[in-house]
Amino acid sequence: MDISKLESFLVLADCKSFTKTAELRYLSQPAISKHIDSLEQELGVFLFDRNGKTVSLTIQGRHFIKYAESIVKIYQKSQELIRQIEDINQGTLYFGSTNFIGIYLMPKFIKAFQDKYPKINVNMTVGSSKDLFKKLEKNEIEFVFLSHYVDIDSKKYISKPFFTDEMVLVVSSKNKLAEKSTCNLTDIKDQVFITKSQTSSLYKFLESCVVDVKFKKELIIDNQEAIKKAVVENAGVSIMSKKSAQLEEEAGLIKCIKIEDCDFKRQINLVYDKNLHITPAGQAFFDVLDTFNNLELGK
Repeated sequence: MDISKLESFLVLADCKSFTKTAELRYLSQPAISKHIDSLEQELGVFLFDRNGKTVSLTIQGRHFIKYAESIVKIYQKSQELIRQIEDINQGTLYFGSTNFIGIYLMPKFIKAFQDKYPKINVNMTVGSSKDLFKKLEKNEIEFVFLSHYVDIDSKKYISKPFFTDEMVLVVSSKNKLAEKSTCNLTDIKDQVFITKSQTSSLYKFLESCVVDVKFKKELIIDNQEAIKKAVVENAGVSIMSKKSAQLEEEAGLIKCIKIEDCDFKRQINLVYDKNLHITPAGQAFFDVLDTFNNLELGK
């Protein structure tokens, strides 16, 4: 259905004159007549009763007008949104990140982006990698930030390095290991090891690194903040991002210890669909991303 025909229909319904409609639409009267005739043929009903120089809506026309108004409004709204998307100085940028990235890395970066592009709204979804991929597939978000150990389809998605995250052993300041600045995995075999559930991607990553280590006991807590609280209380030790334990270490509640015999580093990647047309706002986000180095984000 041609939007132009619907617009002619709505103007004619309002002013009840082909001549006046032609003037308001900056079209010829025959063009307006053609629009209405074509629309009536398409619908298979008469929309107007012709009464000499004026017209009036038929019963069918009165029923149809509310739908025509809705269609035209939706079309006009979509045009407005497209203009906003293509205009780097307005609109909303939608993207996602997993919990650690959204909590500990993105705030600083979003602040830098907002300072440079204050008219662009930012909508960040923080959730599981599974939920983020669902949104990515539905085009509800433009790109996501994920850890490298999250499996992605390389045929469908582009993955670019964003940040290298150092993983450390975290222990309570009350724990005897807090006296150390470095340790080996064998040093923690007699400790209660606190980790997330086996379904988490972080668990799979740690499992591959500590496969030969048998801990005294494993404590499963499926929340990063709760894990830190348990470590503070000396309920066990854990391996997590040094960035996520920074505040607790500065407060003297936790000690971060480098593990010498294993390279506990994970890559944080920017992931998006290969077939996606990156919006100007999205490209601006990438450009600001490139101005940050790993050291700045890690502070």
